[in-house]
Amino acid sequence: MRTKNTYRILMGIIIILLAYNMSMTVSYVTHRQQDKRTSEQTETLNTDVPSEQRTRFFREQLNLRPNQIDTFRELNRDFNRKGHTINSEMQSLRIEMVEELGKENPDNKQLSSISEKIGNLHTELKQATIDYYLKMKGACDIEQQEKLNKIFMSILEKDEGVSLPQQGRGPYGRFK
Repeated sequence: MRTKNTYRILMGIIIILLAYNMSMTVSYVTHRQQDKRTSEQTETLNTDVPSEQRTRFFREQLNLRPNQIDTFRELNRDFNRKGHTINSEMQSLRIEMVEELGKENPDNKQLSSISEKIGNLHTELKQATIDYYLKMKGACDIEQQEKLNKIFMSILEKDEGVSLPQQGRGPYGRFK
């Protein structure tokens, strides 16, 4: 009698654990898909909007001539593409790092490798920012260069990232 009751209790526990594991798996997959969809929507917004707003901002602040506007627009597009690609890669690595940290026995070598990759991508992003600035500076006259330097200095003092003063942009329009 005692064995039969123990067997039933154990079977009940196993069934409950299986149901719990299945629900966790379904929840995990659902959230991953939602995150992927959100990321794709954000990606679509990021590739178009910031470039035009930056061009307008610099046109107004630096009194750009028509030929300079085209140059700035192209520089902004290139920087946005590079910056977005790098930021997406860093975000994926951050997720990978958190997943590794969440494991029962995280692999320190794997975590170090991920950290190093993030650092390299951050350096690449800063180099893209430097190139972007120098190319813009090269398209400016002396007076515009001074204004451009002041704009970048105020931006960097604010949050050590390259972004524009907030002009109705969403939270994804900046590159840090």
